[in-house]
Amino acid sequence: MKTLKHALLLSAAVTTALSSMPVEAQTQRALERRAERNARQLQRQANRADYYSAGTWQDLNPWIRQNGVAPLARAANAIGQTVDAATRIGDGQFGYRDKTAQNTWFYDYYTYTPTYYTQPTEGRYAGAIRYFDADNDGVYDSRSYYRDSDADGRYDEYDRYDFYSSGNDDASVQVEVDTTAGDERRNADARNRDTRANHARDTYRGPEDARRHNVQGEIAFVKKAEVNGNENLLVGIQEENERTLAIDLGPADALRGKHVEVGSMIEVVGVFETIGEKQLLIADSFQVEGGQMFEVDRAAGLNLTGEIVDIKSTPIGSADHYIAVVSIDGERQLVDLGPTSTYKFKIEPATKVTLRGFPVRAAEHRVILAEQVQIAGQTFDIQTLSTSNNR
Repeated sequence: MKTLKHALLLSAAVTTALSSMPVEAQTQRALERRAERNARQLQRQANRADYYSAGTWQDLNPWIRQNGVAPLARAANAIGQTVDAATRIGDGQFGYRDKTAQNTWFYDYYTYTPTYYTQPTEGRYAGAIRYFDADNDGVYDSRSYYRDSDADGRYDEYDRYDFYSSGNDDASVQVEVDTTAGDERRNADARNRDTRANHARDTYRGPEDARRHNVQGEIAFVKKAEVNGNENLLVGIQEENERTLAIDLGPADALRGKHVEVGSMIEVVGVFETIGEKQLLIADSFQVEGGQMFEVDRAAGLNLTGEIVDIKSTPIGSADHYIAVVSIDGERQLVDLGPTSTYKFKIEPATKVTLRGFPVRAAEHRVILAEQVQIAGQTFDIQTLSTSNNR
């Protein structure tokens, strides 16, 4: 018998309650939502900071020029093309290559802004991180950190850190958390589809649901889909209402031999994303037929290896960071290796380094903001959220 069990309640009950409310109560709720939007707009102004200060670049620029690092506009094409290919995401792209009835339980390709959830605790994630590329040039302009301040399972606060500001991006770029119930939001979206289409390029929405969902059931469908340029494995579980719950299990190559096949029972822990008009569970971990739990690796960004040409320590927010000039495929690139306190030893020039990170635009430079660094046989995960606040 096919079963499906959600460990956490979704928004169906909320939607039912809203539909049965008298007109006066619904009007009051509309006023409350408007007040929430206004509060978020104020927060958008108050909770912004520059990741790198003007003083940072006054300190670094002479050293950067001395080390022969080209400004962003004249940077070598080899690195630029690698960055563009790896990071050009473009939210909202989705569709089918095969439109037969048995294949339309979920899209054959889709893109979305990867989100990194932090500190899982008591059935939810304490925070989430997203990078944004406002002009879609392949180099990120800002990063937002979302928080569930009242532990109710929905993100309601965030801090935005600008790597680069055009001086007028408040008018064109919005980063916000929508705290309305899922079904209510979708109904409102349907009523305002034309308005959203006109502003789609100017609006970026953050994650809403902070909960860690636990789902289990029998696999009814399996397919591969192109996700942000990579091939991921998706499974579908039929719910009691005859709908299919789609689950993204991560990169397909990593799942060979995991016995993910139709008829197998699967248990998944993850978070929900809305892709187009469909809900998708993004798996953090899963197990098939009661076997060993498999942790899904969704590491994004660039994977680079090079040699440190020069390195110095400089204050970034409340912590000293290592800023390095790294020779990568014969080209010199700026890399922010994160807080110096991350490392148990002093990093010296001529050291080999392998890193994963995101290209960000800062002043006239492109900087690789490291998320993970392998150096001297050790691997370091870089934590910067608490140290990058310049306010």
